Amino acid sequence: MKEGLVEANGYRVEAEQIVVATNTPFNDWATMHTKQSPYRSYVIVAKVPKDKIEPALWWDTGDQNSVWPSMPYDYVRTQPYDDQYDLLIHGGADHKTAQANKEDEPEEERYARLETWLRERFPQAEDVIYKWSGQVMEPVDDLGYIGKNPGDENIYIINGDSGNGMTHGTLAGILITDLITGKENPWAELYDPGRVTVTLQTAKTYVQEQYTTLSQFVDYLLPSDVESLQSIKPGEAAIVGKFKKVAVYRDDAGSFSAYSAVCPHMGCVVQWNNDEKSFDCPCHGSRFSCSGELMNGPANSNLEAVRVPEQ
Repeated sequence: MKEGLVEANGYRVEAEQIVVATNTPFNDWATMHTKQSPYRSYVIVAKVPKDKIEPALWWDTGDQNSVWPSMPYDYVRTQPYDDQYDLLIHGGADHKTAQANKEDEPEEERYARLETWLRERFPQAEDVIYKWSGQVMEPVDDLGYIGKNPGDENIYIINGDSGNGMTHGTLAGILITDLITGKENPWAELYDPGRVTVTLQTAKTYVQEQYTTLSQFVDYLLPSDVESLQSIKPGEAAIVGKFKKVAVYRDDAGSFSAYSAVCPHMGCVVQWNNDEKSFDCPCHGSRFSCSGELMNGPANSNLEAVRVPEQ
C-alpha cells in the first residue's frame, strides 16, 4: 500500500484518504508491530436455566504469575438465549499466538481449563454448546491505536483492540471521521498511533514482548516436530527440517502437501495450531490455512508451496 493507492487482487484503487481497519495493519512492515502483540483467546458457552444468574459482566484481575506480560484474565457474561435458557459466555486461557507450548498446554486443550474454572464458580452451568478461539492484539500500554499511521498523511489505522473491538468500532468511526474532516476531537491525542508512553511498566512490557518475538528465530535451529512424515496424523501438520523449515500437512485421506514454513512478513517460522487447523506465526500473528492460504495479516501473501520432503 502506498499513500493514496491500494493494490489488491489485480486491481488498483486510488483514494484521498485510506482507513486500514484490519485488527493488525498490513500496510505497516514494522513500526506498529513492535507496539502490540498477538494473543490467542478462548471462549466456551454454556446453557444456564432462565434467570438463574443476574445479567452481568464479571472478570478477574488476571494471572499475576503468568509467563505472558499481558497477565491473561478470565471473563464471564450472560446472554439471553431462548424461553428456557440463558447463555453463560466464558473467555480466557490466553497465550501469545503460536506459543502455547511455553505452558505445555496445547491450543485444543485450553477449553477444558475454561470449563473447570466455570463450573467451580457457576454450578448452575449445564451443557457447553459452543466453543471457539480468536486473536486479539495487546498494545504495550493497554490502549488501542486509532488515528494516522505513523509517517503517513492520509492513511489511518484502527488496531490494538485488546478485545474491545466493538467499543473501538464505534469510537473509531467518530474519531477518524473527525480527523479526516479536520474537526477537533478530544480523543485524538489519547489514541494517537504515534504516541510513546514511557513508564516503568510499559518499558518492562515492551522489552518482554520483543524478547519473546525475537527469540522465535531460534526455531530455525530446532529439530523437526516429527521423526518421519508418517508420524503426522491425518488432519494434522508438522514443521520439519533444520535451517530450511517446511510446513507439511496431511489431509484426511492421508495425502501430504508442503509449504515454506517461513512467514512472508518478517521471516519467522510458523507453528501448527491443531485447534484451528492453521499455521500461525509466533512473531506478529499472521495466520495461514492448512493449505497455505493467508487468513490473517500482517503478511500479505500465502505460504509458498514447495515439494514434500523425502520421507
